[in-house]
Amino acid sequence: MDTPVLVHASIADIREDDLVELLLAEPIRRRDMFEVFGVPSDASWKTRLLLDSVPGKFRGDIDILLCDRNRPHEAVAYEVKRVKFGMSALRVGNNAPPNKLRELDKAVKQANRLAEAGFWKVFLYIIVVVDSREQNAGEVTYEGLSTRVKSRLETYLRMDKLDPRAGWCLLDFTQPMDFLPLMVGSHGIQIRRMATAQEQSDALTTWVSGVFAG
Repeated sequence: MDTPVLVHASIADIREDDLVELLLAEPIRRRDMFEVFGVPSDASWKTRLLLDSVPGKFRGDIDILLCDRNRPHEAVAYEVKRVKFGMSALRVGNNAPPNKLRELDKAVKQANRLAEAGFWKVFLYIIVVVDSREQNAGEVTYEGLSTRVKSRLETYLRMDKLDPRAGWCLLDFTQPMDFLPLMVGSHGIQIRRMATAQEQSDALTTWVSGVFAG
């Protein structure tokens, strides 16, 4: 079978930070994917905030901080990890773990730091992006990961070390045909565990207020 000539960029080549910004910038996606039950709607957000200025001097960063400016004591912190399945990862015979799967333990540890820092709610978001254009060979289809690959992915999604206060969610985006990423394809959201609210300290709430003061 001839390899199809592809015109558009691959969804798997979008950098993690850029993907987060794209999802937040679109109101419908932001509402459906981040403003889940118990999270303030139409809230403001900041991305890529360093944790070293948070009371307690924690290491690392906050990928997304979402907050109603009138309720700074209810800030929601997100740790985001993108897992990409590019075209090469879907080729027959490639049994290597997809990019970033080995870093999930690091993402869990960072989400645990956010919970320890004391944010009102904390979520770990795993975003799976799939470029199945080559696999689908130009057909009109929304086919993405095979059942075998999905099963393999699940073996890496063990969250037994995730802080019980933190929720976690699995997002997926598939680019099955040669259109611009996030335009024509399929996507899904699975909230595997809701976050448990905890009372923020006054010091942390003051810090949150300062972040959103500008």
